[in-house]
Amino acid sequence: MGSSNRRALVRFLAYVRPYLRLIGLATLCGMAKFILPSSMALTLKFITDRLVRPAAGGATDGTSSDVIVRAFEAYLGWATKLLPAESRTSWGSFNVLVVTLLVIYAVWAVALYYRSYLANLAGHRTILDLRTDLFQHLSRLSHSFFQAHQSGAIVSRLMADVALAQNFVGNAMINIWMDLVTCIFYIYVLFAMDTHLAIAAMIVFPFYVVAMRGFGPRTTQTSRDVQEATEILSGEVQERVANIHVIKIFRAEKREVRSFFARARNLFDLTMRNVRVSALSNSLVQWLTQMATLGMIWYGSYRLVHGKTSMGTVIAFILLLRELYFPVNRISELNSVLHNSLAAIERVFEFLDTQPDVKERPDAVRPETVEGGLRFENVTFGYQPSRPVLHDLELTIRPGEVIALVGPSGAGKSSLIQLVPRFYDPEGGRVLLDGRDIRTLPLRHLRAQVAMVSQETLLFSGTAKDNIRYGRPDASDVEVRAAAEAAHAHEFITALPQGYESLLGERGCRLSGGQKQRIAIARAFLADPRILILDEATSALDSESEALIQDSLAQLMRGRTSIVIAHRLSTILGSDRIAVMDRGRVVEVAPHEELLARGGLYARLYHTQFRGSSLYVASSGR
Repeated sequence: MGSSNRRALVRFLAYVRPYLRLIGLATLCGMAKFILPSSMALTLKFITDRLVRPAAGGATDGTSSDVIVRAFEAYLGWATKLLPAESRTSWGSFNVLVVTLLVIYAVWAVALYYRSYLANLAGHRTILDLRTDLFQHLSRLSHSFFQAHQSGAIVSRLMADVALAQNFVGNAMINIWMDLVTCIFYIYVLFAMDTHLAIAAMIVFPFYVVAMRGFGPRTTQTSRDVQEATEILSGEVQERVANIHVIKIFRAEKREVRSFFARARNLFDLTMRNVRVSALSNSLVQWLTQMATLGMIWYGSYRLVHGKTSMGTVIAFILLLRELYFPVNRISELNSVLHNSLAAIERVFEFLDTQPDVKERPDAVRPETVEGGLRFENVTFGYQPSRPVLHDLELTIRPGEVIALVGPSGAGKSSLIQLVPRFYDPEGGRVLLDGRDIRTLPLRHLRAQVAMVSQETLLFSGTAKDNIRYGRPDASDVEVRAAAEAAHAHEFITALPQGYESLLGERGCRLSGGQKQRIAIARAFLADPRILILDEATSALDSESEALIQDSLAQLMRGRTSIVIAHRLSTILGSDRIAVMDRGRVVEVAPHEELLARGGLYARLYHTQFRGSSLYVASSGR
């Protein structure tokens, strides 16, 4: 086991520690599960050697010095006293033993149930804690993490890898102790019955150890390869399913099927490599088991023929030897399970060890009031440090001001607004809220002041009411309806089959683009932020829908600091000022008319994009 595996295992055991009592009880029940069946073989030995043959007039095999024989005779001596005098015969003793076996197997059935139930309870509780912590940690990671990993790959680690880690609790932690104690018990019983036969049975054990140590590293590596390939395939599938409309419109179904088959075939090949390694290991162990049993039959028969042991001993020895090799085989199989689980545990803690780029300072202070004034002071930022998108950017936004960001594609408009709620931190300079560096504010407090309606409307698969209420879970139904009415969403929501309780489908797939946008705007109304960011918020609306919602946007922006990214004239012209961006810098800031009069970049963009529109004609005096 490598050092990284050991570290991951130690950390995983911290999640197991609260449930050690359950694991201990499950282990005890497991011991009973495997030890109690030995009573059948030992009873058969006693019946053969001490009851059947003497009753038939034959010589008794097995001496009174045999610890097992003495134990049975002591038990029968006590039990038969409870029988009537006429029943204290060999047949009466036989009946006592049968009834005893019935009781033992009743206890065995109860132990069987609780071994499974308690082991699963401990395992699932551990995994619930680990999966919850992992999801909580993922929710705190920065946007850069989610840009670097496919969502399907993240889900794969959260679900598949964590589920594999559960095997360590259900199998490794319980089975290893259960099987070791079981082996010790059976080895003791075998030596108590016949030392020579027991020594012969132990000859195969070194070969088990060599097999497990030889296949262990290969099993770990092949298991990790399978998990990584599964992660990649999950990410690809999730991405393709989410963008199925793009695949269909560009007639790429066959190409995607070929691509899927190539990745699925790679996963298949890696899986089969892992299967071959595990199967070869298990086959070798099973073959050793069969050979050991065959050798024991031969050697037991030899000792029986030469009068060195009894028939009952040979029969019991063969039966008990099978019971001994069963936990030994499980320990061998556990080798594969253990390495698969360790690979999964290590991958889970890789994510848990990832630290967010954006961190809240321990001394963050929540201000008493928020006016909403923003200042970008010498801001430099890039998604990759070597390739900045914003360069020494300067921009001041007054409290309650509506400012539009315009500029060529790639000028840095969307990157700029990502800095306001601290989705990212600038590499240089500062972003100030009411004169305070936003890095000195608690993250939850900062983001409570910001609402964003983006070009890509993001809805959840829940109800319309839940989606509107997402920013304020404690909002009443009356407040939800008021927000929907303000966003002109109430009418189409009530027309849905279950009204506000209607499920919207994944990403709001049951709504039109304009309807989804109005749900998002209603959500912003209900959140009641101090700072509003509209990133192409009306881009998905047709002319009629846009006309309906313009007064809603005006009402929503009233009294709030609003940053608007849009190409629609109606939104831009309603701004107090327009900031023109080019190549990561703000090159012009002024009202619409003044920018047109300057004849700079904004005027060129305006004449290029809006020539021929009624607003262009009106503003140009034509």
